[in-house]
Amino acid sequence: MKRSTQILIVGACAFAVLAISVGVFVTNSLQAKINKRMEKGWVLPPLELYSQGIALATSRRMPLDTILSTLERKGLNQDRDYFLREGADNCRELARVSLNENADRCLLIRSPATLITWDAEGWILDIWRGDPWSQVTSLNLFPELITQFYDGQPILQRNAPLSEIPLACKQAVLAIEDKDFLEHKGVSASGILRAMVRNLKAGRFAEGGSTITQQLVKNFFLTSKKTLRRKVEEQLLALLLESQKDKDTILEMYLNVIYMGQSGPYQVRGFGSAAHTYFDKTVSQLNLAECALLAAIINSPGRYSPFDKPDAASARRELVFRKMLELEMVNEDEVASARKVALPKKAPADRRTHAPYFVMSALREFESWDIDYENGARLYTTLDPHVQSRTLRAINKTLPEVEKRIKNPPNQPLQVAAIVADIESAEVLALVGGRDYRHTQFNRAIDSRRQIGSVVKPFVFYPALKNGTPLDPVHDDPFEWKVGRQVWKPKNYDGKGWGRVPLFWALAQSLNLATARLGQQVGLDQVSETLESSGLTGKIPDLPSVTLGALELSPMEVAQSYLTLARMGRLEKLHLLTRAEDTNGEILFEYQPSHEQSLDPATSAMVVGVLRQAIEMGTARAARLWGLKGDFAGKTGTTSDTKDAWFVGFNSRLLAVVWVGYDDNTAMNLTGASAALPVWVEIIKNIQDQYRATGFNWPPGVSVRTLSKPELAREYPQIPNWPEEIELIFGDWAS
Repeated sequence: MKRSTQILIVGACAFAVLAISVGVFVTNSLQAKINKRMEKGWVLPPLELYSQGIALATSRRMPLDTILSTLERKGLNQDRDYFLREGADNCRELARVSLNENADRCLLIRSPATLITWDAEGWILDIWRGDPWSQVTSLNLFPELITQFYDGQPILQRNAPLSEIPLACKQAVLAIEDKDFLEHKGVSASGILRAMVRNLKAGRFAEGGSTITQQLVKNFFLTSKKTLRRKVEEQLLALLLESQKDKDTILEMYLNVIYMGQSGPYQVRGFGSAAHTYFDKTVSQLNLAECALLAAIINSPGRYSPFDKPDAASARRELVFRKMLELEMVNEDEVASARKVALPKKAPADRRTHAPYFVMSALREFESWDIDYENGARLYTTLDPHVQSRTLRAINKTLPEVEKRIKNPPNQPLQVAAIVADIESAEVLALVGGRDYRHTQFNRAIDSRRQIGSVVKPFVFYPALKNGTPLDPVHDDPFEWKVGRQVWKPKNYDGKGWGRVPLFWALAQSLNLATARLGQQVGLDQVSETLESSGLTGKIPDLPSVTLGALELSPMEVAQSYLTLARMGRLEKLHLLTRAEDTNGEILFEYQPSHEQSLDPATSAMVVGVLRQAIEMGTARAARLWGLKGDFAGKTGTTSDTKDAWFVGFNSRLLAVVWVGYDDNTAMNLTGASAALPVWVEIIKNIQDQYRATGFNWPPGVSVRTLSKPELAREYPQIPNWPEEIELIFGDWAS
């Protein structure tokens, strides 16, 4: 044998050995990638967040239509799973319990056993639950999934076994995505050939020829980046996967993880979640037309969205019908009926509430619990979808109007933060951290610390009222406050001074001179102690300017402080989560109320009484002109440079905080009354019809007094235009 021939043989053998070695190495590497993922299961346990669902409470108005539509979505049937009756007598026959005599309508749900009664105006009277029946004041029925996080990614995914997915859906997907799925071993040679021909004809990359198995491994193990190396890996992984898993398993996983579009900031994954997103149904309820549309969407959810691109979606659905007919999966009559089914419309705003700022805030709260949730967890939040959506609606309506009043606005959007809380439970019902989460994920409700201006003033007046009365005098005159070598000279917003004025009028009118002088009299240590007792945990500067709001707080911190006042001095931590469970329903953590009385109840009541006058005759009096009804207390806040505008207001049931400003601290030349108050009023008007507020529940040790105009004018004659009557709260020590 010639030497050259021997060299060729040796070289060929060496190359073969090298190729085999490389092949074995690549195969082992890819197999290791499969094994590593399979160790954790096909679908990683998610971290799920739920809203309150149907939030029932006595003296709350929850529309019956809202409840019935939820029951229908849950697959419950009237007169089998739930019973609706009109009239008190019929309600008593339905459930042998002692009902309110004003019960006009009742609803009995079998599972979970629940009885609800309403009066003629739609207010909830009674809530009964369990077996035997026990009466409760509040109850959350059917908590709604807000979102899920898989491996840290915000995803909506409702996994369903293959047996629950209609045959029409499976056939539609196979027809349009991989008609040879049941024959090939992971890679379809005919599919690749067809794709090559179409790409050549199109003169571009128009089709990839991927099988369902290839699409699945791309979703699980690879990126969507179009490179030759990734395509080779995809095909090898598909072959390996098909050698280890049966077709049913592969198809089931594909139908549960394939990307099906966006719902707000969250990815929609799989047919189960897509059924809810597009049709408001469970996947098992889908018909042929709906299955065909979902199969059409798979190729490009953005391009074939029935909401945004209905013509393209309709054309693609028609292609699915034709493919199914060609493969004899359906007949002409079935397709003719399906073609008549209209595409879905966008779901109502209330049903599309995702509240991304709320979710991120709730996740941060959960992380502070330091719980191991490697195997997944369910977080039950305080989010009320109706309050959240109406809060957003109010912001979207009023903020553009506020923006129009700004002279020479900068080239950036005016920003907003809003928090709505239930006063009794200290639950955050709604949270908005910015104007549009898609444009900026910075959460201004939690992370933005801005000067609070006059919002601080009630906590300066609190120490003065502790042993005094709202009618006590304070001097609203220019003065100097010396601290070391520094001299501070406060001034009123209008540059004037009112002289001797009553405490309640100084706070209602937000007078700087009177407030600063009061702070000097009671001492900065008393002001700081009051703020700390209200729930603030950060360091408070030991500076005179703190009395006028030279203090940086987040809207959540402001809400916490005012919540303590609104609760008549009872400190309860604002929270966004009520409990966490593992995937088996075992409780991992549950919020426990503290019931701490951190501020004096009588003094807190006097401060609240004065804040009522801020709305009736003070800096927030425009609220009545804008349609605010009911008994409310509140405080405007404006920084001296008009960079920040605040309003905090509450009644006996709800508290809401609104901040308005620019992210870069550009001055607005608007006040809390002109920038934040109109947003707050619109929020309250949108949600107060759901909560019956019967007036403030004053604690023992105080009395309600009505002061007449002559009485006030005689004591403080320099103040013009006293109203005919003013109602204030006095501590019993003043009697």
